[in-house]
Amino acid sequence: MSKYTAKKARQTPPLSAGRLREGWPGPAGTRIRLARPQDAEAADVLMDTTGDGVRFMPVLRAAIEDGTAASTMLAGLGAANPNAYYDAAAVAFTDRLMNEALTTVCLTLVATDAQDRTVGVLSATAPGTVIDMATNHGLDPDKAMALSLFIAKVHGLAVAEPARGHGIAATLLKRIWQVYQQLGYQLLYGSYEADRNLGTFYSRNGYTVHAPGASFSLERVALPFGLGAGDDQCMFARWRPRH
Repeated sequence: MSKYTAKKARQTPPLSAGRLREGWPGPAGTRIRLARPQDAEAADVLMDTTGDGVRFMPVLRAAIEDGTAASTMLAGLGAANPNAYYDAAAVAFTDRLMNEALTTVCLTLVATDAQDRTVGVLSATAPGTVIDMATNHGLDPDKAMALSLFIAKVHGLAVAEPARGHGIAATLLKRIWQVYQQLGYQLLYGSYEADRNLGTFYSRNGYTVHAPGASFSLERVALPFGLGAGDDQCMFARWRPRH
């Protein structure tokens, strides 16, 4: 077998919507899967334990509870039509109010234990700050909204204290990146309080970590501004590899 064939054989098969809903076995007997309506309360409470004051935005929590969160993303996963994701987004962005439409491209994964209790959560959202900045720089509002189809923000990541130390947070990051990569996203970013010393964790998981208060450029996605945070915050970012 040639090196090329061996490499191709090891490639991860495309995800389907069913796989995302069903999930994957995770560390320490957990299961990593898309958040379901019954997970919303526990996941929301768990995110609040990070100390960053992070909770679900009310419109996103409502979407998780009614099963419409990430619906545009689910439509694009594993679809025979390569434009299915963008077609679904066009419908959602036309038929819904902006905040409701954006929940269809927000992705929340949970890690559950053997009793199906939520012991970990990662919620990634549309990049509201980027959309607002793009609009303020004169970008057409519809085009600014479309930025949510290739840029996403890690809004919250938390693991229950008894479940820490097993790699659950890293696995949540791995799986959410897998989804975004398949859908063609260019950037996943977020921030954390500098005194939490999470730089090594994010660096180890493929993210570039910026110094407290530093910003990074968005020229790679043709935006004439950068993203930064306050002096007490560190930004982290992972770009799609250049080919």
